[in-house]
Amino acid sequence: MKKLCFLFWLLVLVLFVAACSHTQEPKTTTEAVISQLSKEEFDNVGTTGLNNPKKDDFLKFTFNFEVEHAANITRKVEFPKRKSWKEAVNSIDDKDRFWFGEGYEENSDGENFARYKSEFVFYSKGLNEEEIRKAFNSITLKLYLDIEEGETFEKEYKVSDLVKFNNNQSS
Repeated sequence: MKKLCFLFWLLVLVLFVAACSHTQEPKTTTEAVISQLSKEEFDNVGTTGLNNPKKDDFLKFTFNFEVEHAANITRKVEFPKRKSWKEAVNSIDDKDRFWFGEGYEENSDGENFARYKSEFVFYSKGLNEEEIRKAFNSITLKLYLDIEEGETFEKEYKVSDLVKFNNNQSS
């Protein structure tokens, strides 16, 4: 009788775990961080044409986005265009502030995840946090998920709302 009871509860547990994994909620991770350059990073920055450039005259912007979902969910992600980062930073004033950067995206239809990363260095001398944050007002990322018949999930991420400043000085 104890074995039968044990098997019954084990079966209930297995069914519960299987049901939960089928209706798994999509998981998103979003990060937008502006931080100081390390000495090594600054040593790789070309500063030709600048008057007495210093490490503190530059900042690094890092944007990461990831979504994971169950296999039965259909996904569409509209990532920011690469040139939009440069345009946003250069829109602050009449200076060319975007220095250099790189990024990547993974967004294959057959996968149950999408990833996006953009990282760049920009000339920040004379700017405050509010001006920098405002520059990213025009950049959005849109996520669309078809979860079940008739049930959809849509979310727009405005980069300026996500920006965090990491003011820790790097060595």
